[in-house]
Amino acid sequence: MELSLAVVAVTASASGAAPPVLTLAPADELGQRLVLVATVTTADGHPLAGARVHAYQTDATGAYTRERAMDEPHARLSGWLSADSTGRFELHTIRPGGYPKPLRLGDRDRHIPAHIHIDVSAAGHAERRFQAVFADDTLLADPYWRDWVKKLAQPVVQVERTGTSWHGRVTLRVP
Repeated sequence: MELSLAVVAVTASASGAAPPVLTLAPADELGQRLVLVATVTTADGHPLAGARVHAYQTDATGAYTRERAMDEPHARLSGWLSADSTGRFELHTIRPGGYPKPLRLGDRDRHIPAHIHIDVSAAGHAERRFQAVFADDTLLADPYWRDWVKKLAQPVVQVERTGTSWHGRVTLRVP
């Protein structure tokens, strides 16, 4: 399967400070730990300082809330932060679970790949809503999802397991 992946090297900011961190999943949340290092850039690749980020996701079972699995607007694993002066931030979370039930998409019922919603806004730029999916998700073998990733320029996160947690990097390009 051939998917493009926008990944950047993580560099320290001019002050040498670590990027801002948003902890979506507390330490006692069930699931496989994930650290996602992200950089927000303009469409031409320049870092977008201070971009406002809203990230949210399902828990390990694929539910946004315990009461109503698909209650996306009230996701309990959710939060806000602003990227640093180099456009960087980190999410400390778990790998999200896939939705428990398939949805009718295209010509058949399909399971949606596990993803993290990352909405980005910045002065002078159009808001961009991303759904970061994972390169190792077998659902991405479906041509429907490959086309969806390409057509909507959704980020595909390459992850590596280190010890007991997963680590990935992603670039989020906003118009």
